[in-house]
Amino acid sequence: MDSKINYTAVGLFVLLLGLGLAATAYWLVTGGKQQSFTPYVIYATDSVAGLTVNSHVLYRGVDVGEVKEIRIDENNPGRIRIRVDIDAKAPIRADTVAELRPQGVTGLSVLNLTGGKSNTPLLQRTKNGELVIPYEPSIFSRLEGGLSDTMVKITSISDRLDQLFSEKNIAIFDNMLQNINGLTTVLAEHQTDISAAIIAGRKTLENTAVASQSANTLIMQSQMLVSSFNKSIQGLKSTLDAANEAANKVSAASDNTIAMTQTGNQTLNNFNQRTLPVLDGLLSQLQETSVALTRLVNQLNDNPSQILYGAAPIPPGPGEGKTSASPNQIAPSP
Repeated sequence: MDSKINYTAVGLFVLLLGLGLAATAYWLVTGGKQQSFTPYVIYATDSVAGLTVNSHVLYRGVDVGEVKEIRIDENNPGRIRIRVDIDAKAPIRADTVAELRPQGVTGLSVLNLTGGKSNTPLLQRTKNGELVIPYEPSIFSRLEGGLSDTMVKITSISDRLDQLFSEKNIAIFDNMLQNINGLTTVLAEHQTDISAAIIAGRKTLENTAVASQSANTLIMQSQMLVSSFNKSIQGLKSTLDAANEAANKVSAASDNTIAMTQTGNQTLNNFNQRTLPVLDGLLSQLQETSVALTRLVNQLNDNPSQILYGAAPIPPGPGEGKTSASPNQIAPSP
């Protein structure tokens, strides 16, 4: 008897079984909790040895995410770009800082986040809009860097000491010590002379002090003399100022007198050039008029009838006719 197989039922059973297995695996991985993650970027400035993809991201020791990508920053090869996914409920704030910490003695490392006390949200982003968590080198990195710098300085100091205590410098120091020894020997031999020189120097200093006091007295007297001389100069200056002021006044008066004299001379010249000729002509006319009036008065005195009949005719001269009338004869009125 032939068996009949329902391939549809078999396919549906396999599909349901696969979905069940996938759901079980997801539940086992996530612990049955639904979480949402926010991507962040961290730029490390030191070595990230021990950190791998899927390494944990801790927030003060609490697991809040994992590392998704580690690579060298293309724009700055001195930095390591780390992309992480962190639980959206984790308090990532403006003061949150990430640092690398070793995990036990396994040689692996994790990213640990600190801060979160600020109420200001994280605002720093990359050009692509990804949020950036500031990075701070771990204490082990700082110690490693400090030890490296210290070793470099110790090496430099050691090289300098080697140069300082070279054979050549040691020979120079030996020569210097010998010279110092010879100098001290000479000083010990001439101790008496040095003492005498010191005493003489002391006397010289005392004499110099006395001379300086005398010089100070002389300077004070000179200053008093200069002050008196300055007062005399100031008095003389006042006198000269007064004399200059008086001279200025005299000069101003002299200028006024000269101006008045020039005005008088100009007036006199105008009188001589214009008024005197007119007066001379007037006097001449007055003189001629006076002579004419005198002659008229004399004629009237000699012949008063001239007022009525006019002047007497002038007798004709030799050869002149008797009928010729005098040009000055006045015809009687009819």
